[in-house]
Amino acid sequence: MTRKWLLPVGLIVLLVVGVAVLWYTGVLHRISNKDHLIALLREGGPTGALLCIAVQFLQVVIAAIPGEITSFAAGYVFGAWRGFLYSAIGVTLGSAFNFCFARVVGRPTLERLIRRDTLAKIDRSLGSARNKSAMFLLFLLPGLPKDLLSYAAGFSGMTIIEFLVLSGLARSPALLASVMIGAGVSRGDYRSVIAISLLVLLAIGGYYWYHRRSRASGSAASAVRAEPRLEP
Repeated sequence: MTRKWLLPVGLIVLLVVGVAVLWYTGVLHRISNKDHLIALLREGGPTGALLCIAVQFLQVVIAAIPGEITSFAAGYVFGAWRGFLYSAIGVTLGSAFNFCFARVVGRPTLERLIRRDTLAKIDRSLGSARNKSAMFLLFLLPGLPKDLLSYAAGFSGMTIIEFLVLSGLARSPALLASVMIGAGVSRGDYRSVIAISLLVLLAIGGYYWYHRRSRASGSAASAVRAEPRLEP
């Protein structure tokens, strides 16, 4: 029984103590601020790549850290492709941690760390994803809490490999766009920044238009099937 509880308790203590140390030392504030984070990555020197990976890992594990800022800073300091590579590694490691953390500590413990109503909303989103393609869209869409979603995915029937491949592919377009915007700003190439931003907005708008149209078509089809038929 002691061994059974040793790992969950150890992970919880590690997470709580880690967040407390980051907050007390001011690191949490620095990596949540764009200018401070850019300066921090530049000061990293040869270890800057590892620092970037660590920051991206933390922003996935600690949902309060905005991922858009960390991805932008990665592109600003390291350029598009190196920034994307380091970011992808950090995000993948963070997603794996969240997935495994949820499975190890269990749902009751996770509800104490995350608000129960928030977790319930995520459960409803996951419950509507009846197959992997639908779950892929949940990770692809902007606005959904991807970090919390990766915790909740730990209670799904997916293996960790399936989850990492699915979530990694789904998060790549938005991650790459944020990194490329940061790289464009660092070069002063604002035309590219505007073009990328417009493409992202068009993609988001196109999906939501398609999604609403599909839902409207589905509702109309259901209404037609529900209409009573008159016998001759």
